[in-house]
Amino acid sequence: MNANRLRRAFTLVELLVVIAIIGILVALLLPAIQAAREAARRAQCQSNLKQLALAANNYHSTNKKFPVGFVPSPGLNVESWGWGTFLLPYIEQQSIYDRLSPSTKFLQPVNGTRKGPRNLADVFVAGQSNPDEIVPLQQPLAVYRCPSDKTPDLVPCEQLGGGCAISDPCNNPGPPAYPPGGRRYETEHWERSFLGVNSSALSPRFLPSTSNYVGSFGMRDNQCSTSPDGVPNKDLCNSNGIFFGDSSVSVKDITDGTSKTFLIGERDGFCLAATWIGTRNNADSQMHSFFWTLAHVADPIKVVNHPTTGCYNTCVEGFSSAHPGGAFFAFCDGSVRWIDDDISSNTALNLPTCAASKTSPLRCRSQIGNTIIGVYQRLAWRDDEVPIEGY
Repeated sequence: MNANRLRRAFTLVELLVVIAIIGILVALLLPAIQAAREAARRAQCQSNLKQLALAANNYHSTNKKFPVGFVPSPGLNVESWGWGTFLLPYIEQQSIYDRLSPSTKFLQPVNGTRKGPRNLADVFVAGQSNPDEIVPLQQPLAVYRCPSDKTPDLVPCEQLGGGCAISDPCNNPGPPAYPPGGRRYETEHWERSFLGVNSSALSPRFLPSTSNYVGSFGMRDNQCSTSPDGVPNKDLCNSNGIFFGDSSVSVKDITDGTSKTFLIGERDGFCLAATWIGTRNNADSQMHSFFWTLAHVADPIKVVNHPTTGCYNTCVEGFSSAHPGGAFFAFCDGSVRWIDDDISSNTALNLPTCAASKTSPLRCRSQIGNTIIGVYQRLAWRDDEVPIEGY
């Protein structure tokens, strides 16, 4: 061996150069990897909506109508089933459906020992003495979750007040109350809870299974009128979408065409997501509490991905997604399509007091003078009878 030969090694400069090159390569590759992952999540989200749309159509084939939007509880302000529960047998969740045994009509009175079909309120009363009754209501179901969304499997419960109700049992110490107009930034706090008349008696406090998909209520945003005995005025309580209280919409009612009418859309965690089990304390008001499972497109929530959240009249009542630029919607024909944020949208027609019934003098109108509602609103309205030329 030549004693004069020197063993060669990396110099500090060379090592730093190699590290810098590796860092640059990682920086270049990371966005591509993230984009590929998001593309896969988007595809799965689209597939989930497709499955739900097919399930809803299979339900229609069996029952000659789409599932009820939610089961109203005339005269009572209690929890009730939503459309997502009635799709369980059609998405391979028959065992959960059988354990819950949901009734499509509200059964008087609330009874925790009822056998056979029962109310959601009945399940909560039964759960106060038997915690196993609540287990199916907290079962995470992948078909109801968009992989791009970060909401936990159980919807959190941390209402903080501000413009929202401040007497909620979930009030916890936290940052300053949110302004009445809502907020435009992500936080780890939740401004509403599923603690209703009967579920609030559970210990520990009840958190419902999360869903990222909400049924299309249509384009109304007015309270439902009821008689003193709690019977709803159908003229002012029914909506012009597919799902609402005691809804019984069939394909023949969708005169605009099934390929031109929303069935189900997305809602992400920024807009407080949703649940598949039903509504909280809906009474007959058809306001606020039913947004746990439905969404509308009326003023002021007249855009996809409305920019504010946290209180009423924000995106918690509408459609939204964790995907940039828009959201996926399932249509009544079973197709799933992407709707951009910038879709034509306009509801400046003083519609909050309008009725869905064609025979009512207060009927919602799609055209007044030269003002025509936007394409977004017409897609949510099943029978406005105004042609949609692409979107």
